[in-house]
Amino acid sequence: MTVSKTKKTTSASKGAASKAAAKAPRKAAAKTTAKVATNAKPPTHPQLILPSLRGNFGDWVYYTCLMSVKDIAERVNYAEEIHTDQALSKLIQRSLEGPRAKHIANYLTNTSERFFSAMVLATYGGEPQWMDVGNFHSTSSPEIVNSLDEGSRDAMGFLALSGNERIFAVDGQHRLAGIREAIREQADFEGEQLPVILIGHDEKNKRQRTRRLFTTHNKTAKPVQKRDIIALDEDDAMAIISRRLVEEHAWFKDPRIAVISSSNVPSTNTECLTTITNLYNVLRLLLLHHTKQKSDRTLRFLRPSDEVLEEYYQYALSFFTALAKHFPPVKDAFTSKVADPVAKYRNDHGGHILFRPIGLLIVTDLVNAYMTAHEATVADAVKAVAAIPTDLSKAPYKGVIWDVDRGLINAKQKALARDVLAHMLGLAAGDPSALEARYAAAGNKPGAPAP
Repeated sequence: MTVSKTKKTTSASKGAASKAAAKAPRKAAAKTTAKVATNAKPPTHPQLILPSLRGNFGDWVYYTCLMSVKDIAERVNYAEEIHTDQALSKLIQRSLEGPRAKHIANYLTNTSERFFSAMVLATYGGEPQWMDVGNFHSTSSPEIVNSLDEGSRDAMGFLALSGNERIFAVDGQHRLAGIREAIREQADFEGEQLPVILIGHDEKNKRQRTRRLFTTHNKTAKPVQKRDIIALDEDDAMAIISRRLVEEHAWFKDPRIAVISSSNVPSTNTECLTTITNLYNVLRLLLLHHTKQKSDRTLRFLRPSDEVLEEYYQYALSFFTALAKHFPPVKDAFTSKVADPVAKYRNDHGGHILFRPIGLLIVTDLVNAYMTAHEATVADAVKAVAAIPTDLSKAPYKGVIWDVDRGLINAKQKALARDVLAHMLGLAAGDPSALEARYAAAGNKPGAPAP
């Protein structure tokens, strides 16, 4: 089978915006190549032309290409450029470069039958150019070639990358980390290629579309860890609001909210109110109450409209604004300019209830309960709940959620602490004697604290 000269060129990044771009007017291959080579921006990498198939699925235009392992390692990055906040970007990288990367590297370097499925890569900028081949001729089986429709003929070609593109892995980040680790260990992949699927984005919606594609793809494959959901999910309302708070509001920027994968605050941290994972958990409680939903499934999987997201954001801000107003230590944590603003509120002796993730969740739950019981606003509910004791080293926390002897939180007694505080606020509807018995069983003196 022989193939004629290249006959059609289109911008691959524009093609990703709509299927219509896949049917752009035909141009000469020489002109396209010249356009890529004479790009005004100095290339980060040399020009690269990949054998490719072009296809459509949903509203995506994608290019299935062959790329050398070496080029993948050098040109493809982790999914970090989809965030403006560097702490969120670093959270992604830390989750990748660990034991799993070394395990994949070991597989690559010690298995001759190694094989990877196609990685999904997103590309921004650089104006990648599509060059279809078209005009097939066959001397042995002309009837087969003649039976191909125009769309099938136009699906085969080459994708030209100028070198200015920013490319990162949407699916295949651990494989990328493994490849890089193997190359650091001097593995030789000379002449080896992997299939990759490249997708393009318009500048306006690139971060949102990419984050949604990442989490949607991985949700259908295996459970996505919460740290990845928070960093990337474009449908999960709590994740969207968490990111917006951290990226836009001074009170929540790292290190005031610790952007780490754990919900627990490291014992050495003297700067944050809580972690971004616990912020997500607090928002979950707030939004479940606000939307009067028993399950968080809708909040997690169905993206609200922009108007509703703005409402959720303002609602979350009203809660934290009220906390800062009625709990002065919280305001201190949000606004203080000293080096260790929370050292006196979270220490080996206990400290303030709100500076422990479990305490912030308990208080949020109490605020929700007060709003329900009194049909109160979030501001009024926080004001009322501010009457509770806050010193972990004293009743009702001592011997319940605070282990004085070990200087540690006892999360197993979270429900008891919440119920005792609800009783003190007049929110408990159960039998007081039963609560008194639970409180005494935890090693305290008989008699639950009275309202």
